[in-house]
Formats: sequence, structure tokens, C-alpha cells
Amino acid sequence: MTQDIEIFANYCVFMRSIYLHARELFETSSAEDKALMGATAGTFFGDLNRVLNEYVILQVCKITDPAHDNRNNDNHTIAFLLKHYDFSSDPPILKRLTELHASMQAFRQKILPARHKLISHLDRDAILAGGPLGAATDEEWSQFWLDLQDFICIVHRKVIGSSFYLNGVAVRSDAGDLLKALRRLIRYPT
Repeated sequence: MTQDIEIFANYCVFMRSIYLHARELFETSSAEDKALMGATAGTFFGDLNRVLNEYVILQVCKITDPAHDNRNNDNHTIAFLLKHYDFSSDPPILKRLTELHASMQAFRQKILPARHKLISHLDRDAILAGGPLGAATDEEWSQFWLDLQDFICIVHRKVIGSSFYLNGVAVRSDAGDLLKALRRLIRYPT
């Protein structure tokens, strides 16, 4: 049964890494780097930005889905872990996990419209309205990652016996190396 925890933790590392790649390339990069990406392959980088953003939203919604789908299949989610692992022998831990779950569910509610109307489906009314769906601030995203890290760490420690720090494992993106390579490109006349 510890395999569930390891798989979930590693999946969250991958998900966090994708988030960090997107941030480094499209949110925290310099204006010069953004201009360089646009001049080098503007359509590609524009599409990549959209794909990474949609992917992260979709993944966050997936791990915060209910424990079971409509056909009663298990979903490998936070709710599944809470349901299938007994934390009742440690009421303070159970209380903290429940609080973290509630906080992540509140965040989910903010981004869920984007998943339902634009990522998982092409809702005509939402497309025609053209407004943003699922917007969350940098602070809300940061809090989500901290909550997820705390949740994984507590569950990992309780079930496996060791700590697992999501933000310590997925602390860096090498997307900056791509930007460095683009800056060093030798441009040949066409």
C-alpha cells in the first residue's frame, strides 16, 4: 500500500516541475528573453505557454478530484489517500490533513471553470464570451503548492516513515538553460 503514496508523490513532483518550467519561461523571464522567444519561434513558444498552463490546471484538478469517478473507479487523488489510509489514530494529524484538503479544494474551485469549460471541453458560451476562467493569483498558487507539500510530507512520514518535501525535490527548472542557449545562438544570414 505504500506504493500509492510513492506514486502520488512522484506524480506531484512531475506536475510541480511542469509548473516551474512554465513560470521560468513565461512569467519570471526578462522582457529580453520573452522577445527572444518571440523572435526565435513565436508561435511555438506561444503554444507551449498555453499547453503548459492548461496542463498544470488539468493536473491540479485531477489530483483534487473525488476518490471515485462516476463509474466507481478509483482516482489516485488526495481524497483517495484520505479515504484509504487510516489517520484516525492520530487526531491532530487527521485534523491537519483535513484542513489541507479543504484549502486545496477551495483552490480547485477557483480553477475548475477553466478545466470544465476550456480544457476538458470546448464550451461554446465560454469561448464566445472570451473572458478568463480559472484565474488564480501567484499567492494562491504558492499556497496550493505549500499545502500539497505539507499534505504529501505528512502522509509520507506517517505511512512510509520518512519525510518527502515536494518543493525541495522539484525546486528548479532547467528552462533557464533553454533561454541561455537561445541567447548564444549564432544567427546565419538567410
